[in-house]
Amino acid sequence: MKKSEPSSENSKPERLVLNMLSTFYGAMGNPPEATGALVLMARALASRADPEAINAALNRCTIECRFPVRLPDIFRRIPGLDADANAEKRLAWDVVIKFALTWLRWNEDRTYAWVEDGAPQLTPRILDTVRRSGGLSVYLGMTDEDFPFVQKRFFEEYEAWVEVQHVAADPSRILEMPQVKQLAAAKAIERAIERSTGNVQEVRLVQNGKRAAGDPQKARILKTIRDLRVQRRI
Repeated sequence: MKKSEPSSENSKPERLVLNMLSTFYGAMGNPPEATGALVLMARALASRADPEAINAALNRCTIECRFPVRLPDIFRRIPGLDADANAEKRLAWDVVIKFALTWLRWNEDRTYAWVEDGAPQLTPRILDTVRRSGGLSVYLGMTDEDFPFVQKRFFEEYEAWVEVQHVAADPSRILEMPQVKQLAAAKAIERAIERSTGNVQEVRLVQNGKRAAGDPQKARILKTIRDLRVQRRI
């Protein structure tokens, strides 16, 4: 029985972290769906930090993270472990600068940079970061005055990359937004007509075009409503 005590003691932080994760996802939603995923997450977290630090990271995630929250999001917000993330982005910066000095060349007019044959392949995260922070030519033409601004932008995009990938995994989160706004606009127009006329029948008449003739304002409203309805059907 004595031999089992250390194992039992070691499992206490894991159980505590597992309870934290269960409570966290109960409030935030979108938990990992794989069988045993929360147990593995608890084990990984408990092996790197104490429960108090993990709890602090989860509290930050409730404010800072978008859905779904996953293990890298939590690790990045554990006090003391953020040094690893800071070192990673600085190493990525060094990789980009070395790549620019070694493999990038200007065209004759110095309007864009191109990559020489035989250049090593950069990671997708670094490539996306470079693209979103201005492109290769920004790094090849960077001056001492540009340096702090370019580096700051690079760090921001590098840190945001994980969150961007989460959104990219569910395009409907951004693609549906214009439709929602259009539907809201159509409803707002209908309510405005109803308020200005005092009855719902007038709204229907305007939508059908019976009262729009000779009234430019109502004609514009009618056209807007019809356009929005066409887009909703599409």
